[in-house]
Amino acid sequence: MATERESETVHLNVEGCPDGKLQAIWGLGNQLFAFSGSTPNTRSKGRPAENRAASDICDVRWNTEMHTSITRKLVNETHNVFVMLQGQVASSTGSNLQSQMVMSSKQYRAILKACSMDLMHMAETCEDEGERESFEDQIQIFEMIQLIWGFCQILFIEVTPDGLLLNQLLDWIKWHFTDGKRLAVDILHDEIPAEHPAYWEAIFRLLLQGEVDSVRKLLSLNTSNQNEAFLSVDELLRKMPQWAHYHHALSAAEFDMKWRHWRDECQRRLEEGHYVAFPNLETLVMVLCGDENVFAEMKDMCGSWYHLLVSKMLYQNPTVRAPDLHHYAEACMEEFTLSGTRMGELDNILLAAIQFDIHQVIKDSSAFLSTGSWWFVSHFTDLLHHCGQLDTQNLAYGSNLREFLLLEYASSLMSHKSLWQVGIDYLDYCSVFGRTYITQFINHMSLDNEKKAHKLLHICEERNMQEEVQTICKVMGMKSLRRGKLGAALSWFLRSRDVTATSKLTERLIMEYSKTGQFEYTDILDNLGPAMFLSNRLTFLVKYREFHKLYESGETNKAASLLLSLLEARLAPRTFWITLFKDATPLLESKEVIFNSGQTYVLMHCLEELRHELDAKTDISQKLTDMEKDKLDLLQLCLTRNLSKAIKAEGTVKTS
Repeated sequence: MATERESETVHLNVEGCPDGKLQAIWGLGNQLFAFSGSTPNTRSKGRPAENRAASDICDVRWNTEMHTSITRKLVNETHNVFVMLQGQVASSTGSNLQSQMVMSSKQYRAILKACSMDLMHMAETCEDEGERESFEDQIQIFEMIQLIWGFCQILFIEVTPDGLLLNQLLDWIKWHFTDGKRLAVDILHDEIPAEHPAYWEAIFRLLLQGEVDSVRKLLSLNTSNQNEAFLSVDELLRKMPQWAHYHHALSAAEFDMKWRHWRDECQRRLEEGHYVAFPNLETLVMVLCGDENVFAEMKDMCGSWYHLLVSKMLYQNPTVRAPDLHHYAEACMEEFTLSGTRMGELDNILLAAIQFDIHQVIKDSSAFLSTGSWWFVSHFTDLLHHCGQLDTQNLAYGSNLREFLLLEYASSLMSHKSLWQVGIDYLDYCSVFGRTYITQFINHMSLDNEKKAHKLLHICEERNMQEEVQTICKVMGMKSLRRGKLGAALSWFLRSRDVTATSKLTERLIMEYSKTGQFEYTDILDNLGPAMFLSNRLTFLVKYREFHKLYESGETNKAASLLLSLLEARLAPRTFWITLFKDATPLLESKEVIFNSGQTYVLMHCLEELRHELDAKTDISQKLTDMEKDKLDLLQLCLTRNLSKAIKAEGTVKTS
């Protein structure tokens, strides 16, 4: 498995293209930019050029089923469960860890169920036929995922200490097959319930799901409910042993013995002809006895072989354990195939689960469940991984199966305008290739605005990805520079710690000051702090700004010392020295002595150095004008006067 996808051009021969080829460049996540003709110039890897018309570029994406409004809700809410689970795994062990796995699995299923119900509501209220069909297709896929997940949770995650699983299977069947309850509600609202056309159908459907109390309630509504046969059936139902009531008090063997005594009683009464006068009651008791023939007749009420499987286990072997389940499953599947029912992918997935072939379950689910396939298999495989149900050393997928699926799921989210942030969090938990993927995705991410750039920076800084931080800041700095936003550009370059770009931009700011005599972006300059030491030019500009602030506030001595230090340190460009000397002129002509004799000598030396350097210039454009020469001569005169004034004030002549 490749650790990254290079941003390269893919050539495909296509009729109708100018050069006979269709080309494509990798975009972000599951995305390609396809175009005809020559390769466009790109600003950066994976991004189509701005100078190519949008109509010339085809944005091709796949695995975008999770980009709709409802599925985005599924993605965001299950993302929270996933992240929380990873933290819990790190701090939990033993039975506590299993409890966390079961809780997380149920949370995933609850969120999926809620989204499925939202889709149902949207399908019911949708007027567009095509859109409604799309909703219905999604609902069908979601229901299949719920069915598979619930079944696999019983077999692989919520494993009971005693190994018995009938109670969980009954809950699973009741969750997904609700026709019996729906019919019962209709019957209870009927004026004469026992005469409702679906009266006995509702009873049998509920009976096949172990809803004993509901069956007794419906039987009590029959006009013959006081007949001896009805009372006998009610007694059998009331006395029926159910593992949910006894698992805390009895062992599995003790419960099995109690259940067999009860079934023997059912068979005895049936054989004695207690229910001959009431065929429906006789059929009901035959179900209680686990009669094969009656189950064959009622398989249509079950609707599927796996419902029939659970119903038969309830009345034939309630203490069945998971390893033995596949023997009964094959017989139930045969019941349906003999009647012409064709087994589909869903049936194969459930059968693979019964056979404890986890990898086949994941493989078939990925291939069959086109909508949300990566969502389901990635989250469920993560649970199986933490439960110890997967071979973590299997490197057939480049790393392990869990990481492979998480990488695919995260990649499917990266091309969405907001879900890419969710995808990043999943990559954090891919120990082998996760960081590489994050790096590649960030390098391909288009920096549309500052808000997005700051989000990316936060992501990179959290993960100590300094190289990517610098790249983002440089790109944003250049964008700001092209738009003429010099202050923003300076902030970005400082954050990227790009010395060259910062120095060039600072020189531009210095030149603008030379032309206008006004400081721009004073808020930034006044609050740089230690960042000003990134570049000598920037250090000079900040200190020069400080000189003006001191001068304007009347602190002339401090201002003079700072100006002198700027000249001594040679931080300013030589072309700017003339401006510095101009700033020194009012201080030199002040009545008070601001520059002492020593400082004046330094200024005179700097002025001489500037003259010498300018005289050595060969480029005519860099030669001093007559006006500038006059200004330097005037400055020389000011320095001489100040030296004389300083010497008198000091009372001595320094010969050194």
